[in-house]
Amino acid sequence: MPHFRQGIKNIAEICVRQGIEKVVISPGSRNAPLIFAFTAQPEIECLSIADERSAAYFALGMAQQSGKAVALVCTSGTAVLNYAPAIAEAFYQNIPLIVITADRPAEMIDQADGQTLRQHNIFANYIKSAVELPAETSQEADLQFSDRQVSQAIDTALSYPQGPVQINVPLREPIYSAIPEQHSNPKIIKTLSAQPSLNNDSLKVLQEKWTGFQRKMVVFGVFPKNECLNNLANRLAAQPDVVVIAENLSNITGVHIITQPESLFSRINSFENKSDFAPDLVITIGHSVICKQLKIFLRAHQPAEQWQLESSMPYVDTYKSLTTVIPGFATETLDKMPLDKTESNFSNKYNSEYQQIKTLHNKFVDPSIRGLVNPLSDMNVVMELLQQTPSGTTLHLANSTSVRWTQLFPTRPDLTYICNRGTSGIDGSLSTATGYAHSSKQPTVFLSGDVSFIYDSNGLWNNYIGANLKIIVMNNNGGNIFSFIGDKELMKNSLEFFTTPHQVNIKSLVEAYGLDYLSCYNTEDLSTSINSLLNAPKATVLEVFTDADLNTENYSGYFRNIRIKISI
Repeated sequence: MPHFRQGIKNIAEICVRQGIEKVVISPGSRNAPLIFAFTAQPEIECLSIADERSAAYFALGMAQQSGKAVALVCTSGTAVLNYAPAIAEAFYQNIPLIVITADRPAEMIDQADGQTLRQHNIFANYIKSAVELPAETSQEADLQFSDRQVSQAIDTALSYPQGPVQINVPLREPIYSAIPEQHSNPKIIKTLSAQPSLNNDSLKVLQEKWTGFQRKMVVFGVFPKNECLNNLANRLAAQPDVVVIAENLSNITGVHIITQPESLFSRINSFENKSDFAPDLVITIGHSVICKQLKIFLRAHQPAEQWQLESSMPYVDTYKSLTTVIPGFATETLDKMPLDKTESNFSNKYNSEYQQIKTLHNKFVDPSIRGLVNPLSDMNVVMELLQQTPSGTTLHLANSTSVRWTQLFPTRPDLTYICNRGTSGIDGSLSTATGYAHSSKQPTVFLSGDVSFIYDSNGLWNNYIGANLKIIVMNNNGGNIFSFIGDKELMKNSLEFFTTPHQVNIKSLVEAYGLDYLSCYNTEDLSTSINSLLNAPKATVLEVFTDADLNTENYSGYFRNIRIKISI
């Protein structure tokens, strides 16, 4: 007869055999047996992070970097609910998190017992699978059922499209009891990887349509760095009838690739003849895009067809023109299209406007032309950071203004750009960056506004922050983005509920967590300050005090500037 805790021991063993190398554990009591089981596995790196919300985002960052599943273990009750934001983000980023939640047994639910709530399938809308294990595994049938549920859940997380799963583990007293030493050789279930591909008839139809369209636009959404995809993008961008759009979060760059679409389409949307830039065929690859002006343009000038490739969620009709969902890798399908078979001036039309964008952009951001010395602005910070950041660095971007400012600058091919755009929340940006940096051990810079940084400051409450992590906080005393996107007149009587001004002393906060701190108040000190940060010997936060009104003026002024007609 099996030991009543054999199933718990097997959870950790199954994780090892399914390739899981890291588990983030939040200390607790009900999850004690799980802690015993995982810390007894020498093949698994166990990390202790007390704040469950931060722990889950930290695990998300590690999984982003490694491309491998990461496990999470927490106690019962509201600890479980604190995982929810990161799980939702993982779901929409297709990142495999194995969420193992300790629980009370069924007979104690809703019985006024401590740290108890209804945990089964608690993340129902944002998870690929949820399994409930038996409370004990003293019977062979219960042990076999438990092992199969665990193995199947992990396999589900790893199968395309990847995503988070929950394994809910009811545990009876005594909690602090020894885990059995013997192995029971739990059964492992694995789905062999396979990628669907087009049959010859479907491929022939697409090839014929491809040749018939004279104005094609390929839009890359959020995507991890991928050399094959980058090569494909450049092959397509070299075609006279193809325009390739790729924001920095696409991690796609090249001579003919448009990496500043917000600027370009803001300009095009101001034209009377903007329909001249409308594509006949739009091809979307990957996840979402930030560019609002592109969305406005394509919704107003819908193509005859839109093909969707490499999207884990089919039927995403962002531009209201989706006609065809194509399975398989984008490279495999688009490599088979008949390139160099069409004459067109479509890409030349876009390239001409894009050259004007570059000229106007450089003129606007050049401090020698604009004569700006003080006060400091977010734009100056982003420009200086992009100039100084060493090659090979990963640039983690908080949501709201940080990621939007970087979108206005050309994408650097030697950097990796990352932002949590699955749900686009500010709640776990710092924790995600710390997890990524811990996993990569490579230079990582996190760029944030003050509100995002303060909101997730518990991301610094762990023992895994290495010298490779550097942080810049652009402090304009509130959520400056609402000055960019909101109606000031409409919001003036309730502005504090949008911009959230605060009295938080970030220096004291940073030093309380044991990190080094730098500050910058003047434009003339900015270059030196960023250089000092990037060369600091340990994890350091640079707080740059920027002027909110100037930020708003720069943002609106930038877009007014790029709509100017010039001759080149």
